[in-house]
Amino acid sequence: MEKSSPGTHPSLQQALQLLDQFRALITDAQEVALQTSGDSQWAIYEEALRALLEIRRLAIALGKGELSYEIKAKGTLAGALKSLQANLRHLSWQTQRVSQGDFTQRVEFMGEFATAFNEMVSQLDAMARELQTQQDELVRRNDILILEVAERERAEAAEREQRQLAEALQAAAMALNATLDYEQVLDIMLDRIGDLIAYDSAVIMEVEGMQARVRRAKNYHRYGEEVEKRVLASCFDIPKTPNLFTMFTTLKPLVISDVDHYPGWDRHKTGNPVRSWIGSPIYAHGQVLAFFSLDKLEPNYYQEKHAHKLEMFANHAALAMVNARLFQEIQRLAITDTLTGLYNRRYFFERACHEFTRSCRYHHPITLVMLDLDHFKSVNDTYGHPAGDLVLQTISRLVLQTVRKIDLVARFGGEEIILLLPETTPQAGERLAERLRQKIAATRIPVNNHSISITASFGVCGGNPTDCNLEPQRAIETLIELADQALYQAKQGGRNQVCLMLPNFAPTTSQ
Repeated sequence: MEKSSPGTHPSLQQALQLLDQFRALITDAQEVALQTSGDSQWAIYEEALRALLEIRRLAIALGKGELSYEIKAKGTLAGALKSLQANLRHLSWQTQRVSQGDFTQRVEFMGEFATAFNEMVSQLDAMARELQTQQDELVRRNDILILEVAERERAEAAEREQRQLAEALQAAAMALNATLDYEQVLDIMLDRIGDLIAYDSAVIMEVEGMQARVRRAKNYHRYGEEVEKRVLASCFDIPKTPNLFTMFTTLKPLVISDVDHYPGWDRHKTGNPVRSWIGSPIYAHGQVLAFFSLDKLEPNYYQEKHAHKLEMFANHAALAMVNARLFQEIQRLAITDTLTGLYNRRYFFERACHEFTRSCRYHHPITLVMLDLDHFKSVNDTYGHPAGDLVLQTISRLVLQTVRKIDLVARFGGEEIILLLPETTPQAGERLAERLRQKIAATRIPVNNHSISITASFGVCGGNPTDCNLEPQRAIETLIELADQALYQAKQGGRNQVCLMLPNFAPTTSQ
């Protein structure tokens, strides 16, 4: 606020300007006080403003010669104003006396007038300084309050985000733990990750040795049919794929904000237009089970905050995968013969009954084949039981390589193997048995530095079910009895041959 120089007195115009500046200062201070201090501070500034307005009205009245203006304000400043007004009235009276010819009048109070005026201006200046100081303090407090509010809002936003993340993770964990079906677990993993991290396309790659094969893919159809087919058929060599190898060795997520700046990534070559990528290993006990791979078309989308979320979700996914795999393994062990890897007898009956019911429903033929290795006891006696186990394992693999995926192969007991062939006529079953007989006879098996061979006899029985009122298990038992009779005929006929039991049970042989 500008002041008059020392030894001079401000003019009326300067005084009015000073009052205007002072009033603006108080008005600004009022606004800050209202925001930070409430009604009590507002009352102080309201009182000061009323006093200043009174000063302005008096100054304007004096400028117009209205010396009788009544000063309504109170306080020290008002007292100075009243003194100033009284001196001006006396000067006006003396001036009138001189105009009437009384030249004895003398002005004795001009020093008092100047003193009163200067005192008023000094008090105004002091009040302005005090108000400026208070305003600065209020502004400082207001800035602190704004920072505190902003910090509180950031903390609340962070807490809200953490709560939402925790809820999403809990929901995902519940969904993952709701099933032990491995394929369903993979589907849930791909669906639920989108609740935590946005993506335009995504895949789950399952690790097999040092390769990562795509097991699930989502939204790649938007890049074209060829791109989708290529992605679904993809199998990556981990050591030769930089992003996968980094995750495989560090067991940490990897963020590539812009793939155009990542060595070895050529999106134009692959036809995949993604720009931002994030991935995470899914591992348990230090072993990588799979990888998450998420894409965004927007460059620089994925950041480290996304990596944290993906890593936490991957931990839940790993647990679900391990549990599902364990359950899968338990199921496999429960239905599998440990030595040969074929289905066991119990599971064979369960599946065979289901297939018989299906054949009845659709009027399809069904055929059963029994295989027995010839002179197997002599192998055990000559070379030992480990050699006999090796022979059984070799023949089991050969059978599995020869039959269809829909065919059911089980170890029936000892050196006997049983086959159920859905939608197969007895004649077709006989031809399959003959191929197997020839392959077995031509196979050389290395045992104890020797190369041995073995033959097998086959019994075949089957046809179109005619009595569908028969209990499925009883029907399968009947087929087994007939196939066993045919096998006995093959053994009696000299072994290493196939015997077919026709519906009239008349045996025919092939050699």
